[in-house]
Amino acid sequence: MKKGILVLMFIILGTIGCQKKPEPVPVKKGKKNEVQKQNKNNSLETTEINNETIKQAEKKDDFSSKSIDQLNNENILEDVYFEFDKARLTPKTREVLRKHAQWLKEHPTVKILVEGHCDERGTEQYNLALGDRRAHAVKRYLVSLGISPDRIKTISYGEMFPKVKGHNEWAWAQNRRCHFVIIEK
Repeated sequence: MKKGILVLMFIILGTIGCQKKPEPVPVKKGKKNEVQKQNKNNSLETTEINNETIKQAEKKDDFSSKSIDQLNNENILEDVYFEFDKARLTPKTREVLRKHAQWLKEHPTVKILVEGHCDERGTEQYNLALGDRRAHAVKRYLVSLGISPDRIKTISYGEMFPKVKGHNEWAWAQNRRCHFVIIEK
């Protein structure tokens, strides 16, 4: 009896072990590589998207962890400069302001103060008026780029707070500017 059971077990095991394994589905030449390339491309796209998402999250965390004073000290919004006795925006100024507008769109809770400044030439009253025209020209352009006017305040300091001390063309050119201050984040 024991012998019969052992023989029966060997027969069953032999039958199970000898079952035919499924054959792989044939892939036409070139198709395998296309599928592999597609999978690799999808993987790269996903990785790039994930990396970009991580970078954006880090930027937001970095921004939210800083005080207003820290942000202003970093000069995130660089000064824009004007020609002598002008409040007209130059092409270079417009380019810088487009970058500012993009940054402001990425940080929709930020409110700024645009300070209009002038060089020392001209009367105090004239320079206060010119600084005001410069600050308003910047505000109008940012508004035209989609920034809410409620987020932008202006002030003119005329010649009161020069960026650079000096009485030459280089110093004067540095002082004919609008400076940006983050006042709320």
